[in-house]
Parts: sequence; C-alpha cells; structure tokens
Amino acid sequence: MPLLVLIFAHLLADYPLQGDFLAKTKGSNVISLISHAGIWTGTILVAVHLLGYQVNFYDVVFLFVVHAIADYCKAKPIGIYTRLDNLKGGLLLDQGVHLMQILVLMAAKGMF
Repeated sequence: MPLLVLIFAHLLADYPLQGDFLAKTKGSNVISLISHAGIWTGTILVAVHLLGYQVNFYDVVFLFVVHAIADYCKAKPIGIYTRLDNLKGGLLLDQGVHLMQILVLMAAKGMF
C-alpha cells in the first residue's frame, strides 16, 4: 500500500500541483525548476511521514536533486532527451526516473 500512496503523491505533485506556468518555464527559469522540484519533494516526503516513516536531510537532497536534474534535462532537452519525443519516450523516461526515486527511497526506509 505505501507504493500506491507514493505513486499517487507523485502524480499529484508532478501534474496538477506543478501547473502550466512551472511546466512551461522550468527548462528556462531556475526559480521555476527549484519550485517544482521543491513541491514534488515536499509532497513525497509528507506522504512518507504520514505513512509513519522518518524523513531526514539526505532524503530531501536525494529527491530534490535527482528530480531537478531529470526535469531540467527533459525540459531543455539535454542528453538522451534530444533524441526522444517529449510526450512519448521523453515522458516515459522522466516518469521512470521518478518512479525509481520512489523505489530507492522505499528501499532505504524499509517500506517493502
């Protein structure tokens, strides 16, 4: 059940809580990128906390930094994202990175 809760938190933070402005500007405006990565990180960590697990500084750094880098590379596009369609392969890769972040966090917290 924790995985489903965290997937729901991810979807909530990565879509409706991001909003159109942040989605459009996170590749060209560092404040937008930081804001989105912070909203996403906070939403995931609030869910982890509500599930009864401790949250620490390393969790914040891991989630924030990886999310910000992945989203910047997709939004810009940089690296492999230059060869992927933004709404197909690029979106799949981006969402896969975010799911892996959740799975790594769950493993670190012993949530399985």
